[in-house]
Amino acid sequence: MILIPEQVKALRDKINELQNEIDNSTIYFDEIMTFNDKRYKEEQIKYLHNILEESELVKKVNDTVIDYGTKFKIKFDEENLEEVYTLSENEFGLSSTSFNHNNGYVSVNCSLGNSVKGKKEGENFRYTVKVKGRKDTITITGKVLKIFRKTKNDIDFIISRPMSERLATRKLVKQNVKCKETQVTLSQYNLLKEERLRLVKALSKFETYERRIMTGSLIKLIDGNKKIKEFKIVDKDVIDPKKEIKSSSAVALRLTTKVLGDEIKEGFNYTEDGVKKKATYIGKIIEIDNSNVIRDESVYSNIYAIKTRLAKINELLAKTKIITEPTGDKVGIGSKVSIMTFEDDNIQNIRVEVINKALSSEDTHSYIEVTSAIGAAIIGLGNNETFYYYDNEGMFHDGVVYDINNNIYEAIAANPITYQKKRRG
Repeated sequence: MILIPEQVKALRDKINELQNEIDNSTIYFDEIMTFNDKRYKEEQIKYLHNILEESELVKKVNDTVIDYGTKFKIKFDEENLEEVYTLSENEFGLSSTSFNHNNGYVSVNCSLGNSVKGKKEGENFRYTVKVKGRKDTITITGKVLKIFRKTKNDIDFIISRPMSERLATRKLVKQNVKCKETQVTLSQYNLLKEERLRLVKALSKFETYERRIMTGSLIKLIDGNKKIKEFKIVDKDVIDPKKEIKSSSAVALRLTTKVLGDEIKEGFNYTEDGVKKKATYIGKIIEIDNSNVIRDESVYSNIYAIKTRLAKINELLAKTKIITEPTGDKVGIGSKVSIMTFEDDNIQNIRVEVINKALSSEDTHSYIEVTSAIGAAIIGLGNNETFYYYDNEGMFHDGVVYDINNNIYEAIAANPITYQKKRRG
């Protein structure tokens, strides 16, 4: 499964929401009802964690062709209608109301998403849909008008952004800001462990894939009489059925699903000197030799990349130190704080954690690096204090910080209007 950054954030937010409900639960019903409710929430958390650990994350969104995570604008021919979507592989974590609506999401599981995947700006798309109550289908056509580049208002992973966009200019960083990359928050440490699990599972899948029977494989079978036979999977039209198996045959196709230790009972019909004959491949697989298989270089590069990253993660987990979560009323490394900003006459609000440096899959709407322009601007501030900063493009921004270090329930802190009412009593 492939997840875009918005899905990863949504799944993590749901996990935090469920965990908060468990941690802050009040017994309204009898103990059995409460226990069952808690167990259900714990099973949901485990299920969502498994999705995050077993899925592939889209770290770099394509802005040249439509791919997973790409935001694009299309125009339908018949209706003269323009709509904006972001493509995803599936709907996990994304609300159903977000699909098939303007500025929403569309998955490749539907006709529209499947038809636009891989398209460039200016290219046309078409697909057919069945109409309820009618036997015939309707053909929908349209054109890709624009593919958007990611902006600072879109969700992505911090480490996927260029370093120049992440670092504040020297004159903006306060003198008391010291970035210690080996000091991480507990949530960052957990993200590193999550990534390690994801890499281990991905490596296991690659290695299992590489051990499969394919063109060039030499397999050994042992039958019930303890007799060993060898067969090679070959890509040619004329074969020796006693030693070879044609790679394009139905037999070879079924063998691709077999692994070491599996039983094989296959028959193959062929003609020799005008006479029809049958070869049989019966026995247990005792060896698969892939030393002569010609592999795609991308497979090797993927395995190498996974192993390299896995070594880096293990190194980080071994040497990093978890920061004690601040409990004061000032923004520090590890603080969780709500930030209200005023962008284009609109009030925007996010709940973030201040970190030294992004090391794994920290997203831009949940974490802020202390060396970023906004991170440097808010460090050391107290509740309801204002700040301002200039981004790397020289644009001016201002805002206010509030509810530092979880002084009230986080769901309330995330909403500025509710928070202000709560603060006034």
